[in-house]
Amino acid sequence: MIKALRAPLHFAIVFIGLFLLSGISALLDYDTELVINVGAYGLRLWQTILELASPSSIIVLWGAEDKQYGMFDIFLKTYPYSFSLLFISFAVAILISVVVSYLMMLMPRRLYRVSEKVVNILDGIPDVFLVVLFQLFIIWLFKKTDFLLFDIYTTGEEQIYMLPIICLSFLPVVFLVKQFLFQLKEEESKPYVEFSFSKGFKKSYTIWFHVFRNVWIHFFLHLKPIFLLMLSNLLVIEVLFNIKGFMTVLLRTATSSSPAFFIGMLLIFVPFYIVFTIGSLLLKKWLKGGEYHV
Repeated sequence: MIKALRAPLHFAIVFIGLFLLSGISALLDYDTELVINVGAYGLRLWQTILELASPSSIIVLWGAEDKQYGMFDIFLKTYPYSFSLLFISFAVAILISVVVSYLMMLMPRRLYRVSEKVVNILDGIPDVFLVVLFQLFIIWLFKKTDFLLFDIYTTGEEQIYMLPIICLSFLPVVFLVKQFLFQLKEEESKPYVEFSFSKGFKKSYTIWFHVFRNVWIHFFLHLKPIFLLMLSNLLVIEVLFNIKGFMTVLLRTATSSSPAFFIGMLLIFVPFYIVFTIGSLLLKKWLKGGEYHV
């Protein structure tokens, strides 16, 4: 009974937390010094409740001239684009990290150590520096060859995909490769791997069809930090590429429209909470089936 109530309780706690967070801009005030204004904070939360009673009337200020838009109009316009970048980048990151990890496991020991050092160096690169570096490289290439490899900036209603996806997936690839390699090395010492070798199976077959099968379990446990990493990087990507996306709208509503900010955070939280909850239930069911090891 308690386990059945755990997921709804977690959801309710986060829901309340997001609501309380939506009015946080009214909590801090500055006159001659920084003060905590509890009265203004409570009033902001009450106004948020009143406005949420009529969500179609919630207005969002957006654009250089602070034009007024209906909340649902601007969210429906920006949400699909931003999260298509996120989902495509996530899929690309998984695919590349699996291939790179698999190939590294097949490398000779000396080459593997060199590759591991390269991964550790890349892991320390800041995401802002990475984006600027890509942009500068494309500008340099364009000046030298008069060939524009990718669009590096959006204008008007234009939508770009390729370079934002590359930049957004780069750091998750490095993170996932490190996690995959660590777990693959752990699994490599298990008895079932030696048994597979004794049966005459090659290392490439054993790693791909047996070791990776167990590593996927650990991969799911790292989905949440990967998601949070990519979500924070998505805001950086939108700012640096001048993308008029959902995260920049959400950042704007944080100080201009508490109810819109609350609804925007729910649009992020609810779908991924459902996905992670279902995935966790399926994973528990799989583990109970005794399929953790081959």
